[in-house]
Amino acid sequence: MVLKDLQHIRYKRFFFSVNEYFLTDKASMTADINYCIQCSENINNTLNEFYTLLINLSQPEESIKQDIYHRTLTEINSFVGNQDYEYKLLIDFSDKDLNQFIRSFNQFAVEKKIRRAEVFRLKAYQKAGILAISYIKQKNAFLFINFYRLTKERAANINSFSVQESEKYFSPSHLGRAHRTLHWLDILEFKKAGVNYYDFCGWYSGNTDRALLNINTFKEQFTKNKVKEYTGVLYKNKFLIFILKILK
Repeated sequence: MVLKDLQHIRYKRFFFSVNEYFLTDKASMTADINYCIQCSENINNTLNEFYTLLINLSQPEESIKQDIYHRTLTEINSFVGNQDYEYKLLIDFSDKDLNQFIRSFNQFAVEKKIRRAEVFRLKAYQKAGILAISYIKQKNAFLFINFYRLTKERAANINSFSVQESEKYFSPSHLGRAHRTLHWLDILEFKKAGVNYYDFCGWYSGNTDRALLNINTFKEQFTKNKVKEYTGVLYKNKFLIFILKILK
């Protein structure tokens, strides 16, 4: 696995140029749309607070395990030891394969009433060589799929989702064990490859959205190492600024 030491990519979104900076405070606002993702500083005081959970992958494997909730670790060990499954982590895949994974995510998004896949961004990541996709399958059916922005510094889990078809064959508790196992297998692979941190890429800081609080609980089974960063977008294109003012 070849890891890129990247903090910036540039691509097009329709007719607009896009700068995307991640994990850096050195951002140049030279594009129509300028994304600043998970910066340590609030650039120009225009970004929003963003919390996430990190696992330091330079630790020994046993130290990482010590931070995992004991019942979660038991479920993972049981699944790995007793289940017949297929696991893969992909960093080189065709456009056709990516489009199929995106379709699966969009089906999940419709069901959960969340935002659909950001296709422009995923394809830009793929082109830059920083998109990784993992999955776990049983009985030739996808159970869960993870999308990552993968660099030397972090494996950032930008999307994690179930595949609708799996619910026909497996119980919710079984799917939960498979989901935890997928994250653990990814953690091990990224550690082996020399990635510095595993990033759950989000932690809900509110207290009203039950679905997001449940996601927090899932992530906190692996680590409680919470950090505050800053994320946002700055527009430089006058037409886009005008349209956004109207929409407000």
